[in-house]
Amino acid sequence: MNKQDETKNDKKDGIVGRMIRSVSGRSDDESPESPSATEMLKAEHDEVRELFRQYESSGENAHATRKRLIDEASRKLEMHAEIEEKIFYPACRELDDEDARKMVGESLEEHLIVKRLIKELRGLDGSDEQFEAKAAVLKESVEHHADEEEKDLFPAAKKELGDEQLEDLGRQMAALKQKKTTGREGAKSSKSAGVGRSAR
Repeated sequence: MNKQDETKNDKKDGIVGRMIRSVSGRSDDESPESPSATEMLKAEHDEVRELFRQYESSGENAHATRKRLIDEASRKLEMHAEIEEKIFYPACRELDDEDARKMVGESLEEHLIVKRLIKELRGLDGSDEQFEAKAAVLKESVEHHADEEEKDLFPAAKKELGDEQLEDLGRQMAALKQKKTTGREGAKSSKSAGVGRSAR
C-alpha cells in the first residue's frame, strides 16, 4: 500500500475509528478526540446518501440489489433516528435559537414518515411496482431532512452547545449505537443457537 492509499484509508476511517476508540476507551496519538455529535450524524447521512446513489445507479431491473440497498439504508436510518431522538434532539430542544427548536419538532415528524415508509418497504419485494415509488419517496424525504439538519440545525447546535458538549453527546451516541449493535448480534446468535438445539 502506498502513502496515498494510506492517507485515503486514514480519512475514510477517521470518524469511525474515533467512534470505536471513544466507546472502547482506546486512543492513539493521531486522533485521541471523539467525533462530535454533528460529525457523527453527518457521516451517517453520507453513508445513506451513498447507498441511495448505488441504488440509483444499479438499474431498474436489478431488483435483488435494489432491495438489498434499501434494506441496508433502512437499518442505518432506524439506528440513526434512534440516537438522534434519544440523545441529540433532547439537547437541541434546550437551544435558545427558536428556529432550531422548531426544526427538532419538524424532524421528529419527518422521522415518523420515514419509519412508516421503511415498514412498508420491508414488506415489499424489489420487483413490486410499489417498491420503486416508495423507495423514491424515502430517498427524497431522507435527503431533504439531512440537508436541512446540516444547513440549519447542526450550525445552531455547534454555536450554542460548543465543541466539548457536542463531543460528549457524540460519545453517548456512539455508546448507544455500540450497545444496540451488540444487542442485535447477541439476539441473532441466540436465535441460531436455539434453532440448532431444537433441531437435535
